[in-house]
Amino acid sequence: MATIIKTDGTLVTLKPEGPKGTLTLEQMQKAVGGYIETVTLRNGNIMVIDEEGKCKGKPLNPVATDRAALRGDFIVGDAIICKSKEVR
Repeated sequence: MATIIKTDGTLVTLKPEGPKGTLTLEQMQKAVGGYIETVTLRNGNIMVIDEEGKCKGKPLNPVATDRAALRGDFIVGDAIICKSKEVR
């Protein structure tokens, strides 16, 4: 199961609706509010974010930023964390 990390720090479970337990493109776009971009995390999981989130002025997501362990960068808007096999 995937987890949506909201900008306010709340976590929401996202059940994959695609074939073989994968997230659909529509699910991911709806959850992050735009076109998707993926970030591979150090543990092999995937973070899905809105690729235009910064341009849109979305609020900082400190929990997602911390989980992504980015150097000199940050995550804005809602983000999804999932296993790589859930994204095709």
